[in-house]
Amino acid sequence: MDSIKRFREYTRQLECHLGYMNQTDCCCCGVSQTQCFLIVEIGRKPGSSVKELAEILRMDKSGISRAVEELVQNGFVERNPAKEDRRYVELRLLQKGQERFEKIEHDMYFKFKEVWERIPAEKQEQVLEALKLYNEACLATEEKK
Repeated sequence: MDSIKRFREYTRQLECHLGYMNQTDCCCCGVSQTQCFLIVEIGRKPGSSVKELAEILRMDKSGISRAVEELVQNGFVERNPAKEDRRYVELRLLQKGQERFEKIEHDMYFKFKEVWERIPAEKQEQVLEALKLYNEACLATEEKK
């Protein structure tokens, strides 16, 4: 198998592993994977807007708006107009959302810790560098379009 095919296959496998890890974390509280990602992003950066979240998650604004609306309706997130510009709507986690955010962060830390510890210590920095380069290459390819 040539390098490009192997690269694609390893990426596909990685997507499957990450999808499984994310799915097992999100399914227990009745929110979608996208909503889980939104809870994490809002928890990490309170006051984010729908537009900012769409850019971070590389999704269309309307899809993010629908997912946010469900989170608002289910008591995870609140919307507030910004004090400086009332047209800008800030998103913040409510108590239920904050608790879910903390659980996701805690659980994912330990899932990734388990994976990390299975990588030989002398290869760990190499893995980090490879992931950094991979993410940068993906971003550069996305921006080119």
